[in-house]
Amino acid sequence: MDEKSSKDPADFGPGLRKIRRRRWFLWLTILIYLPAMMVSLRSPSGFNMAVKVFIAWIVLLFITVWIVATIRCPDCGNYFHTSGPTFFPARRCLHCGLHINADKKGDDRGQKETE
Repeated sequence: MDEKSSKDPADFGPGLRKIRRRRWFLWLTILIYLPAMMVSLRSPSGFNMAVKVFIAWIVLLFITVWIVATIRCPDCGNYFHTSGPTFFPARRCLHCGLHINADKKGDDRGQKETE
């Protein structure tokens, strides 16, 4: 698991693109909360609408987190963002260290990012 894979990082492209898409969906779900609440509070039903929007958003958030947490790493096959019961949306696989952009810039496991 910790040893460097002999696979070409470009081979991970489809899997990493899927992970990146799901991560974007998670961040968009989080960012949509405030505008949705502002719009619902300005509606004629006010608080009642805000409660309904909040419940719908929480359900969407749970589903989104589950979808993101259960995506598998294209290299090691373990869950990319989950180690045991812990969900951590890091930019590297929590098991093998594959970077989310390894298909774009090459596999740099074990090296520090210079961003």
